Amino acid sequence: MRLTQAQHYELARRRNAALNETFMELVNHPTNPLTREDLARNIERRPALWEPYNGFLNTLPSREARP
Repeated sequence: MRLTQAQHYELARRRNAALNETFMELVNHPTNPLTREDLARNIERRPALWEPYNGFLNTLPSREARP
């Protein structure tokens, strides 16, 4: 079965939404939230996956600032 262009678009949109939701869960994790250093390291290791979240580097807390 071949997918239409609209179906490919919808699959990509859902995948991106799932990635964004997972990222926000990591940022807001109650006991071990994602830190600035964690994100920077992830961007270095897998830029294709993590580079879209580069804008969060200035807003995430630093590991030293974490209680």
